[in-house]
Amino acid sequence: MDIRADAHWAWLEFVIGALLIGVAVVEIVISSSPFQLAEQGLSIDVTSTSLTDRASLVDLTVSHGSPKQPLDLAAFALGKRPVRQSSVYVYDDSRFPVADVAPTVPQGIFDHLSGELATRHYESSVVAVSAEDLARVLKDTTTAAGRVAVIMTGVIPANVFSNNIDLLTPWVQAGGVVVWGGGAIGFWSGENGQSLSTDDALGENGTQRLLGSNVVEFPTTFGSQGDVESAFASALDLNYNFTGSGVFLDSITAHGGLDLGWDSGQVTSVAYLPRGLGGFLIFGGEIPDEASVSVDLARILMSGALYGTGRVASKHLILSGSATGETVDWALPFPTPTSGLMLVAFDPSPDALYFYRRQIRR
Repeated sequence: MDIRADAHWAWLEFVIGALLIGVAVVEIVISSSPFQLAEQGLSIDVTSTSLTDRASLVDLTVSHGSPKQPLDLAAFALGKRPVRQSSVYVYDDSRFPVADVAPTVPQGIFDHLSGELATRHYESSVVAVSAEDLARVLKDTTTAAGRVAVIMTGVIPANVFSNNIDLLTPWVQAGGVVVWGGGAIGFWSGENGQSLSTDDALGENGTQRLLGSNVVEFPTTFGSQGDVESAFASALDLNYNFTGSGVFLDSITAHGGLDLGWDSGQVTSVAYLPRGLGGFLIFGGEIPDEASVSVDLARILMSGALYGTGRVASKHLILSGSATGETVDWALPFPTPTSGLMLVAFDPSPDALYFYRRQIRR
């Protein structure tokens, strides 16, 4: 019998056991942290509503587990389209070039966005797609109405959009939503395995083919930022404010779109432009940080803001921590349309998980 070997294995078993106990303790501490307890204790109940074509009154009861609990409330009127949480396809293909985005953005957008949506119990799938996969998604116009394509690379792959190809327009017309970031959409068309060159620049004509004329500001002015918060940006606590290739506010109005961003003069940093049964959600400038833009995009998708009419109200609360809950009587500054309204509530704290959404009908 080798006493030294037995002692060695006994010591190893002790170390492994201690490590496992340590991991368990860490998990208990994390799950029992004040932040997690506050998240578990936060809840909202709509106790009564009075929704007419003249006024909108909503009464809420809010329960929470900690004092000085922040809570943002948003309510917006809904249009006629049925509200859904669509499947999300995030374009990420390292073989193709990018422009006006940080090197980590293409993969980082998928990682962060999928994480943001999953932790908030987003109902539909979030999938990373290559250029070939993206083309297959866009060619299937029969399912477009339940899908979102996220292209935050500043360059559209040439198999999707080029001088002779346009898979985006018919897909959007059929109900799909394209989310864009990284400079003017349609300006660049990238080839597999090749760096960008002047031959890949479709220029302003490429943008006009997708969005029409006088929609996006040209020439692009990198680094410019909006400093006036739109009503939707305030309601959803959206922070993306780059306007280098922002959408003109007049164009948003003319096309029945939404200003979701920060305004600078006549342009905004985030805009939704409906086209046919779908539309384009444009982040109008460079993407230096995939984490913060993913938070903004997750809130837009989770809230159903793209189904709004533009009428929005918000409340930014600090709750006292009362054990009996607090009552919020909210008179909205707009009447309720026949399609109803959307009520959204979330904790705006960094890394907070709580997100509530309820569609209220007349």
